[in-house]
Amino acid sequence: MKRFITSIVTTILLLNLCNAQMLINAFTKDGKIFVQYENGSSKEIVSKGDNSVIAYTKTKNFVVYQRVIKKSKTAKNEGEESYDQLSIRVFNLTTKKDTVIFTTCLDGLGGTKPDYANSSIYPNNNLCNFEYPSLTNNGERLYFQTNGWTVCPAIHYYNFKTNKLVFFKAGWLQKVTAKGIEVQITGIETKKNQGQIESKGRYTQNCLFDINGNLIKELSAKEF
Repeated sequence: MKRFITSIVTTILLLNLCNAQMLINAFTKDGKIFVQYENGSSKEIVSKGDNSVIAYTKTKNFVVYQRVIKKSKTAKNEGEESYDQLSIRVFNLTTKKDTVIFTTCLDGLGGTKPDYANSSIYPNNNLCNFEYPSLTNNGERLYFQTNGWTVCPAIHYYNFKTNKLVFFKAGWLQKVTAKGIEVQITGIETKKNQGQIESKGRYTQNCLFDINGNLIKELSAKEF
């Protein structure tokens, strides 16, 4: 009897493995989130709300997406910055669990307050104007850009291992690759003139950093 039960369980497991399909795509249709598998079949995983796919990972088997919580009331006012309030979410295809990892502010108010808010590394109280999200190949970090300073935005990442928001660097997020994080930074070039430090002006420059924010190499010359 024990062998018979073991045989049935083994057969079921083998059938499940045979029927399991590799995730090859995630997409949005009419505000709903769908996933597509290698056999061509599609499945709706999120039905509620106004949603759009951000990224997905085959290795971790989850989909990152955003949902509009509130629409900006100042969007039609010319010359004003205005942003919808969003919840950034993860749908785990293995556990079927749908989780909010953080929210963004609405027209400068509300949203998740990171641990480093209003500090020497990040001047704002919330995360506003969520842009350019990019998931690392291993599915462990989601990099993105928000409002920062007058001269440049701020780059952060969400660490899926620790479930924490982390400030990465001041600058414009360009690309996340296996080689590192491409960022356009801004700075002030100085020179020494008769013993005095003088400014040569503000510059921008494309640079490649590792995942911890250490400079790997400069990708372009400084532009003043």
